[in-house]
Amino acid sequence: MELVRITKDNIDCALTIQQGLFPGESARANYEDNFDPASGYEYYMICEGGTYVGITGIYGYPEDPDSAWLGWFGIIESHRRTGLGTKALSLFEEAAAARGKRFARIYTDAENNDAAIAFYTANGYTREPYMDPGDPACLKYRTLIFSKSLTSGALVPWNNRSIHLTDQIAKQEKYA
Repeated sequence: MELVRITKDNIDCALTIQQGLFPGESARANYEDNFDPASGYEYYMICEGGTYVGITGIYGYPEDPDSAWLGWFGIIESHRRTGLGTKALSLFEEAAAARGKRFARIYTDAENNDAAIAFYTANGYTREPYMDPGDPACLKYRTLIFSKSLTSGALVPWNNRSIHLTDQIAKQEKYA
């Protein structure tokens, strides 16, 4: 498995994969953030045997330097249930640990998302509902946060700190 950084030259390919995985949503603004090394965003296409089979990313929030977040993660339908998702998730966890992060975190939709919820749970992640009154999008979009300790230390729950969901929705709508 190889991770290929999303660039201005391959962004259209990445967006095709992303739109197949997340119809009606757009990661373009996130991928464009990835072009600035100072942004802290890194997005990749997942390549297996010369074929792009998914997308993934890693980012963080300045107010929580201990956590790495998995962004826009998915494996295309024809390559699911082959172990590629688990392998790609492990690469994310290794990258996060190499950056000195103590926790791996993911947020995802709480509704109509049984496969993703089962996947993260099977890979050792603990879930909690996200409800931050200061982040109004969470009132419209039921969201779950999954967390995993990357060290031998105890897991510190996210505990409804802001994931800036409202800002992320605005980013997506920029290219909707």
